[in-house]
Amino acid sequence: MKLNCKRIDFTYTPGEEIFNFPKESGLPFIFDVEEELTGDPAAMDAVGKMLDAAEKLAEKAKAAIKAALANEDSRYHSVVTFFMEFHRDDVGPDIVAELFPGTDPSKLSFAEMVDFLKLKRFGSLVDDEMDQQVFIMDLSFNPEITDELLVIYFDLNQEIFCITHES
Repeated sequence: MKLNCKRIDFTYTPGEEIFNFPKESGLPFIFDVEEELTGDPAAMDAVGKMLDAAEKLAEKAKAAIKAALANEDSRYHSVVTFFMEFHRDDVGPDIVAELFPGTDPSKLSFAEMVDFLKLKRFGSLVDDEMDQQVFIMDLSFNPEITDELLVIYFDLNQEIFCITHES
């Protein structure tokens, strides 16, 4: 089957998982879709639509992270604050310099650090708790240096419903 997507010409096999690295898909990030969804044409149409909007969704995710950093009452404040503290204050100075080139990391605010996050992976799966299709986005400062991720979950309406820190 062919994915209904404007940004890439992509063929997949219904019922088989999609897991492609950038060199395979032509996308600048890992692209994956759970096998349960690849057999459902409506789910795959949603994948194509969301994939076309991936960078816009990444910017929305960054805005949500900045908002969580600014609001101590946000349910995500401690998660995103810990992620930023770790990358600025808990790794060695050589690593910090590589993660935030051209800056003085000691003067870099957490909100400014968000701008350095890059989209590493975008995919879709069926959330067991919600029993519905969701979209997952991994953001990283530099996956070649750190395996720490901020993981953003979107619903079918492109709304964020969860932000987590994973490694």
